[in-house]
Amino acid sequence: MRTSLLRYLFRLEYVLASALVLVLVWCMIVISDNLPETDDTSFLNPIFDRIDFLNIADVSLDAVFAVRDAEFPDPRIKVVNLGEVAPTPDGKIAMLLYKLHASGARVIGLDVFLDALHVERFPEERLSEFDALVQALRDVPNVVVVSGFDKESMEPEIELHPLVLEADPAQGFANLWPDADGVVRRFLPRATVAGEEWYGLPVRMLQLYDSGLVSKLLRLPAEPQIIYYTGTYHQFESVPIDDVVFGTMYDDEYFRDAIVLIGFVNEGGLFYLGDTHKTPMGKKIEVEGPDMPGVLIHANVINMLLRDRFIVPVPEWVDWLLVFVLSYLSLALYRVLRTKARNRFHVGLLISTMLLTEAVMVFFLPLIAFFYFDLKISYNLMATGALLFIPAGAAVTKMQYHLERRRFARSIGIGKEGMPAVLREAFADDEPFVSNIRLLHACLCGVQFAWACENLRRIQADGTAPATMLPGLEAWREAIPAVRSVFTGRDSRSLSRQYFFRYLAGKKEEYLRESYVKQLFFTTELSTFNPFLAFEEWELLLPHARRLMLVQLHEVLQQPLYAVTAQGVLHVQGRKIPESEQGKIRELPEGLYCTMQSDAASFISLSPLCEWTECKVHRKAELFIFAALVPRQRMLATLPVYYGFGPACEPVLAEPTMVKLRELEQRLHLHTTDRDRS
Repeated sequence: MRTSLLRYLFRLEYVLASALVLVLVWCMIVISDNLPETDDTSFLNPIFDRIDFLNIADVSLDAVFAVRDAEFPDPRIKVVNLGEVAPTPDGKIAMLLYKLHASGARVIGLDVFLDALHVERFPEERLSEFDALVQALRDVPNVVVVSGFDKESMEPEIELHPLVLEADPAQGFANLWPDADGVVRRFLPRATVAGEEWYGLPVRMLQLYDSGLVSKLLRLPAEPQIIYYTGTYHQFESVPIDDVVFGTMYDDEYFRDAIVLIGFVNEGGLFYLGDTHKTPMGKKIEVEGPDMPGVLIHANVINMLLRDRFIVPVPEWVDWLLVFVLSYLSLALYRVLRTKARNRFHVGLLISTMLLTEAVMVFFLPLIAFFYFDLKISYNLMATGALLFIPAGAAVTKMQYHLERRRFARSIGIGKEGMPAVLREAFADDEPFVSNIRLLHACLCGVQFAWACENLRRIQADGTAPATMLPGLEAWREAIPAVRSVFTGRDSRSLSRQYFFRYLAGKKEEYLRESYVKQLFFTTELSTFNPFLAFEEWELLLPHARRLMLVQLHEVLQQPLYAVTAQGVLHVQGRKIPESEQGKIRELPEGLYCTMQSDAASFISLSPLCEWTECKVHRKAELFIFAALVPRQRMLATLPVYYGFGPACEPVLAEPTMVKLRELEQRLHLHTTDRDRS
């Protein structure tokens, strides 16, 4: 059980496919980042919008805040709603500042731009209100007014009125930091503007309240930080300015030791001064478009800093590691489960189920990380990886076939004919069933080629006939030293290799029974056929086939082959003979020859067990290897079966070849008769 589990979980192709997923996701991000700008009328706009969704965006935060329960803010945070828009009630604000100071408020933030445009909105009869506000700014300590800057040039954009500057209140910029989709998910704690360090309104207020609350934040790089939203209108109570200034219900301890924000709060669906923004909380309160005024966004930031509740994005490498792990486990699970499907419909159903399961996983993993650890994980990145793991796995399998094809062909020479061609053809197709057939065919070609060479050497040396013209496992063991040595071992590895040769012998018998072969190919069209079972078998056979070709039969398969034809001498595979020796081979009869390993000048005829002859399928000369003499019909002579370039190849045999085969068969028959008599 342990070995089987490790075989499915720890595989190099899973690592390569998962790495390919990372590359593909990165490429999609690069493409998304470099897409041209389009307006809403462009026909490409819907396509670009879909592609942009695959980027490492923070759309996951919207989903997180939509399902998370809202929290009531720190009771020290108070919000006063100005109500009026243009002009602002400066007189009431002045009275409010004095009353808040008298009530014990620790720090006050005024979210109103007190610039020249602010004064221009006042009619002459109300200009005295602005003077009263300036005086209040002089008299009341710990008041923070807002400023602003241009994000592109990082230069001041809002210039406070000279009288406000003379009053010298504390300043904090009110710039919000929306993402590319217009949703405010971050705030900027500090920024360098015109060579000076500016602080955001929430940070500047808390510096005056208790500098220790923001010391941790200010040690971080000056980069946008994710806002930990806790509430909207329902959680952050905003009190009307008139009730505070002219009423008595807030006179007691309501503002004692408070952090007070003064600004415009939406009421009745009104939008004040364009200071209403889209936030992740919009889905929670079911508001399309802008859903929260800027003053409440600042209130959420202050609440976050008071409670030290940061949403910490995991390092970028962790996001990529999660994609890698998810892809790796998905590939392993898919490879285990896909053999359970009975047909292509069930395979499609399996893929759909896995993708749906992964979609649920990549959605809930960020939720769990956020709820329990205040960590932000980019689920868009993982979701993109979940869509690509199957194509990446297929691409790695394709690459594996290509590399194996080059490896096998190069192992016995770089030629395109002879045994290199047979081995290269074994990896010509990555369709599971066909690839399995091709690999078995190549293995049988290799074993039969070694058997033919060994028997022909014996015939030339002492005239000994082959033990059988229907060679199987026993004939291979008797003739091929490499096969014989495998059956001497008794350890688990040797037993595995012995089973491989028994399996090859069984497959050879199946191929020789044509009716069974036809039935086998026919069953591939039935609904119960699962091609991935053949691929599982291919993977089990591959290491044995690799050892057979590259180790056990390497020398036999690598030996030079020459075909003597009516047109001359053709170099089929391996090294070429020197010029000085070419005359000797030209004098040989027509046929296929190899050189003896001990003497390169001596040639052994491989005919009729190996032939260089025309293929009926490809209409060109190819290497054919004898498989057996088998009876096709009762009471008729046996006919030869040859292995060719591919499983479907069939040779055009010359008459001399048939004569030699009959001579071998007759010699074998006489030898068997003499042995039975003795």
